[in-house]
Amino acid sequence: MKSVALVIRSGPTQALGTREMIDMALVLSTFECPVSVVLQDAGVLWAKLPNMPEGSALAISGKLKSLPLYDVETILVDHESCRSWDFEPSDQFPGSVVSHETIKRCLDDSDIVLEA
Repeated sequence: MKSVALVIRSGPTQALGTREMIDMALVLSTFECPVSVVLQDAGVLWAKLPNMPEGSALAISGKLKSLPLYDVETILVDHESCRSWDFEPSDQFPGSVVSHETIKRCLDDSDIVLEA
């Protein structure tokens, strides 16, 4: 089966595409497709697990925390983006802060790369 990397570059207030990307990660992993999630640029702000009103289309913090339960184990947060946003991920966020080189290797090793 092809491996998929989902790159989230939009922050919590910028686009609704992130919700679809997280839903896609959960669906793909349900069908045992290898999935990686990469947060870059303003997308790293999702690693703070922002509290949004329950009815908001951006309320995906619970889904982000549940990614490992769906066997999405490669969740990468770009160190350079964190530094440029003067940001540190929440202790509850399941991902790892990594170098740009690590992210590049992940994307190079993936058969399909989708961005939002």
